[in-house]
Amino acid sequence: MRILFVDDDPDTRVLAIRAVAQEFPDADFQEAPDLATLDDVLRERAPDILVSDFDLRWSDGLAVFDRVKASNPLCCTVMFTGTGNEELAVRALKRGFDDYVVKGATQLRRLAMAVRSAYDRRRQLLELGESRDLVLKELYHRLHNNLQIVISLLRMTEKATSNGTDREQLADLGRRIQALSALQEEFYRSEDFRRVDFAAFIERLAGSLTGLTGGRVRLAPQLETMELPVDLAVPFGLIANEILTVALKHAFPDGRTGYLSVALERKADRAVLTIADDGAGYPGDLDLSAAASSLGMRVIRRLADQVEGEVSFERGEAGAICRISVPV
Repeated sequence: MRILFVDDDPDTRVLAIRAVAQEFPDADFQEAPDLATLDDVLRERAPDILVSDFDLRWSDGLAVFDRVKASNPLCCTVMFTGTGNEELAVRALKRGFDDYVVKGATQLRRLAMAVRSAYDRRRQLLELGESRDLVLKELYHRLHNNLQIVISLLRMTEKATSNGTDREQLADLGRRIQALSALQEEFYRSEDFRRVDFAAFIERLAGSLTGLTGGRVRLAPQLETMELPVDLAVPFGLIANEILTVALKHAFPDGRTGYLSVALERKADRAVLTIADDGAGYPGDLDLSAAASSLGMRVIRRLADQVEGEVSFERGEAGAICRISVPV
């Protein structure tokens, strides 16, 4: 553990280190009396704990806090100063300092206890965060497994259904749940459960759907690496699933071969997914503003409204092109 003391006064640094060493006898204590030394210490290795004065001849404690936190966001911080008042204490705590101690010979023990308390609180928060992540990981994994069970039951029901229209609707429902399951798998693999590798998800989804054609449709992915927050990735991914399903269903009928291009890119403050094919194109004129009759089109319109997205359809030189744009 490395503890950094930032103060102009060498006597104060010695007394503070002696006090804190009673709580952390095995720590590596570093001193920074000036800006050059502070930068050298931070370049060598960021501290785990910072004890800083506020009134420095070459800077102030808030600026030191910013420099240290930039090197180690998890660093515990305590301000130990003889300058200031309640207003400064409030400023320091609002800035992010874990505690504020007024200098004085009788306050050295208080300083040591404040540093120990700040370090223990930070460690407990990290442990709670790790436990929370483990619980979330297990929940995502179980949800993924449960979705796989639902998909299996749907397929069994589909096979046992004699009516062709009912079988097709069950198959469509199964594909939608499969897309959700693929997203859940990306959540499970991600280190940050709040964000998902959307490019990886689209590549897996498109590859899975084109794989159902038995090689008749070749996939041409051009995907820019992009992480999206979960609350955006889910509706965006479900829209992509609907568009891909529609394209494969209508562009390549009766065993027709061709290619499906899937491109993901960031344009200004929007993520744009472009799906193009060289097949027969979409049937009729598609208009999202109209009350489309198919369930798929209703799903697309509802999900697009949910994320303030824009979906456009157009005919290309060969086949059709669909663009989905969402704010990021």
